Order: sequence, then structure tokens, then C-alpha cells
Amino acid sequence: MSAVDAPDLYGPFQYHPWWVLGVLLVVALGMAYYVVWLATRPRGILVPPPPPPRKVDVRSLKQKYLAMIDEVAEEHEAGELDARRLSQRLSLVLRFFAHESTGVVAEVMTLEDLAEADLPAVHGAVAQYYPSSFRRTAKHDPEGAIDLARKVVSTWM
Repeated sequence: MSAVDAPDLYGPFQYHPWWVLGVLLVVALGMAYYVVWLATRPRGILVPPPPPPRKVDVRSLKQKYLAMIDEVAEEHEAGELDARRLSQRLSLVLRFFAHESTGVVAEVMTLEDLAEADLPAVHGAVAQYYPSSFRRTAKHDPEGAIDLARKVVSTWM
């Protein structure tokens, strides 16, 4: 077979080399963008900055939680709460009080976490509530537990 002579068809290298330079320029720009992106991206795990300190009206917060402790005491006196539930509720009230006054997420912390969170008053009270919260046969002083919760809230900061 013989090659067909087609005078209007030209091979790609018969044109000026501008198209090759254009492709090389696009590739070079893409690589430069990638290098800049790699050089400027943050390294490691980003840690958000701490939230700004909140202004807390401690006096009204104390009143609110002392009223909650009074509610728990009334429920216990009415026979709605046994010793175990009383300890659990007082523990939860104190944990939420610590959360609202300091911002520490104390309501989901273990006793060991509370000790490390620099909340000594809450840790001490919750530690006293632990035996009666988790053991049915533990000795329990309901009045002492209520007084302890009131003391923690009223002497806060």
C-alpha cells in the first residue's frame, strides 16, 4: 500500500511549539500551587484556642443550686428518694454546679478525673457520696450528705 498524499493534513510537530510551552506552563503552575499548599498547611493536630473566660454571677448561681439541693432534700424527706438515689442526685447537682461556675465538664468525669480537674470541694463531696451511690449496704447519713452539698455550694469561691 502506498501512502495517500493529503496536502491539507499536517502532523502535530509541524506547528509552532507554542502548544508544548502552554502545557508545560500549566503543569509548572500546578506544581507551584501544590508546593505552596504543602509549605503553608498546618502541621499536626490543630487544637482550638481555649474559650474566653466567662463572667459568672456566682451569687445567683449559688442561690439556684442551694434551691436545687433544697428540692432534693424535700424529695428525700417525702420518701421519694432512698439513700442511694439521694447520693446520686446530690453528686449530680454538685457536678453541674461546678460545670456552670468553672466551665469544667464535671458532670461526666469520674472521681479520679475530678481530682485532677482542680475541684477539691466537689471531689471531696462526691467521694463521700460514692459508697452509698454504688453499694446498697453502705452506711449513709442523709442529713450529713445534704449539709455537705450545701456547704460546698455556699463556700464556693
